[in-house]
Amino acid sequence: MYLKRKLASLFSRPLHFISRQADRIPTAWKVTLWYTLFLTLILTLFTGTVLKLAEDKERQEAGKALIEAVEKASRPDRHFTGYNKNVYLTLRSHDGRILEGFEPEGMPQLPPVFGKGPQKVKFGGQSYHYIDMPHQLPKNQEKMLPHPQPGPWVRGILPDQVFANRYQVFLVTALLALPLFLLLVTVGGYKIIKHSFAPVQTMSNAARAIGETGDLSQRLPLGEGNDEIHQMGHTFNWMLGQLENQLEREKRFTSDVSHELRTPTAVIMAESELNKDYTDNVEEAKEGFQHIFDQSRHMAYLINELLELSRLGSKKSVDIRPVDWSDLIQGTLEDYQKLPQAKDLHWDIQLVPHLVVAGDEALLHRVLGNYLDNALKFTQSRIGVSLAAKEDHAVLSVSDDGIGIPPDKQQEIWDRLVQLDPSRNKNRNQGLGLGLSFVATVAKLLKGQAGVKSVPGKGSTFTFSLLLKKS
Repeated sequence: MYLKRKLASLFSRPLHFISRQADRIPTAWKVTLWYTLFLTLILTLFTGTVLKLAEDKERQEAGKALIEAVEKASRPDRHFTGYNKNVYLTLRSHDGRILEGFEPEGMPQLPPVFGKGPQKVKFGGQSYHYIDMPHQLPKNQEKMLPHPQPGPWVRGILPDQVFANRYQVFLVTALLALPLFLLLVTVGGYKIIKHSFAPVQTMSNAARAIGETGDLSQRLPLGEGNDEIHQMGHTFNWMLGQLENQLEREKRFTSDVSHELRTPTAVIMAESELNKDYTDNVEEAKEGFQHIFDQSRHMAYLINELLELSRLGSKKSVDIRPVDWSDLIQGTLEDYQKLPQAKDLHWDIQLVPHLVVAGDEALLHRVLGNYLDNALKFTQSRIGVSLAAKEDHAVLSVSDDGIGIPPDKQQEIWDRLVQLDPSRNKNRNQGLGLGLSFVATVAKLLKGQAGVKSVPGKGSTFTFSLLLKKS
């Protein structure tokens, strides 16, 4: 067991070292090395296969040349020559004596072998192939023989070195061409890969500069192209745009909150200093404390709204339960219709009974409350509330006949602390701009959808849809 751990330790150290060194190699070099190794393996297998096929082809060509030379030498109408196209030829008697021709020095005496193709023999440190064929007699001589007799025969001998030399030339050519080809492919591939990864380096430098300066208005410089790297760059630029917009909203949010808190704080400080130094009677003190109380309540309301919105935004999910949305809306409307500012308004209420949705009762109560608060602020004479089933969803609609919302501002109203030109109606538009942001957050948590349709000067209709609970 100790030896096993020791061996594992010995092997893990160099592997860990190699891994650390590999992490320092540029990506272009890594890709080049990997594809060069893969290409080397493929080319080695391909070259080996081609060389094997070439060797077999050379052997076939050599055997074919040997057979053709012996066949020609065996014809009676051909002048016998002792050497033809690297083939040693001998004309022998029926008992094996050489009548004509030549054979390699040291060739052993071997009995003839007819009809079995080239035979291999080795002597003098060299290998040869030989083939034997009967020598054909002229037809007039064959007719003169009273009966068939053993006749002369021809033996052809071909040194294997002949085709081996040609194969070696091919082998050397392949071995020289393969490294040269790999070198050219590696250099060319590295340049192509480095050029392809150049935008990555550019984007990396730009991202580092953005991180160091904190300037989210900068964008990654992207040239023409629609490959994966350029798509990644466009996505990164889109993300920078989203972050920039979010940062701007946060800055505006911080500024608006500071402004909302600065006024009541200043009033509290002023009233406190005035009451401390200049109050002459109890009535003046009560009036001053009333101002302090009103501003403190305003601050507390703002802080509670911010905390609630922050807590809601940090949640990933809520406890979804069946809620009879129809009864919830009916009960909330009864309370709102009793408010002093609601008594002179015309209420158009159309609720489909017993629509059960998957949601959270407290959050849905707040959503309806925010919609109704906005309607009471801006309506002129009527408020419409409806709840209907559309396909597999229940849709709440709250409408008013107020000033409406410009089309280019209808998306902004869902952001925190956004009030559209509050100076147009100071008496009515007294709010913190958090209600619709709260609604948008609830819609995400409950997997619903909040929307608005508005025509400037004619009023607005706010909607909220949720999935119906299947019975």
